Amino acid sequence: MVLSEDILKIKYRKEPFDIFEIEKGTLLTPSAKQFLNEKGIELVIKGEKISISTKAEASDAETEEKILYEKPKYVGKNGEYYFEKPEYMTVVDGNVLISKNSKLIALRGKIETFLSEILLTGKEIELTSNNDKLIRDIEAVIKFLQNIMVAEKLNKILENQTFFDSKSIKDIKEIIENPKQYFKKGHLLEISLNSDITIHKLNRLRFLARELEIQAIDYFVEDYKVSRKDLLEAFNILSDVIYIIILKVDNGDYR
Repeated sequence: MVLSEDILKIKYRKEPFDIFEIEKGTLLTPSAKQFLNEKGIELVIKGEKISISTKAEASDAETEEKILYEKPKYVGKNGEYYFEKPEYMTVVDGNVLISKNSKLIALRGKIETFLSEILLTGKEIELTSNNDKLIRDIEAVIKFLQNIMVAEKLNKILENQTFFDSKSIKDIKEIIENPKQYFKKGHLLEISLNSDITIHKLNRLRFLARELEIQAIDYFVEDYKVSRKDLLEAFNILSDVIYIIILKVDNGDYR
């Protein structure tokens, strides 16, 4: 636990005190020590009789000998220290902790859920259709998603992503804008109970991808300021890539 000046001031305003008791192993910030010194407050370790001097003339070595500092195992995003990992927090990088309900963890959870969905769908299609061309396109989407995950976690720019025999993200956008140039039927205007089961499976993934994009926007956009334009573009194009696979199925390109 870290005891800061702000915490002491809040407690002191509620009820002034001359003696303050701390748990063994508690870390005091320099400003907290100064506050105790200025107020003439005696610092006592819980369960021990020895009080700790907070006077400026007491050396750091002397203070450390009395308090028996422990090296914290974890650090929070705002610089706070933790000796044990709280159940509501998780590790995001080395020993850095973040709340499990944070926007970052929500996004990563959504990505992993979507990845599991597309892996399951790909396996189902593989077992039922044994269509190598279709499986290859689905694997390209899986690889794309995995690249997104790596770029986000390592804070690297996502570049040079290709699909469908070297189609770039720019190419994907052009196909979506004018599908009739590439497919006999153009846009697929309706998916009904008469549609192929593969189209239904892929269409579900398409809309799950849109949900994932919304989650990404919630994390990467704040007050209209975008922190990862490359990843937002990737999440945006994800549903379009899946839609093109649907059009290829409907067009008979996988036969």
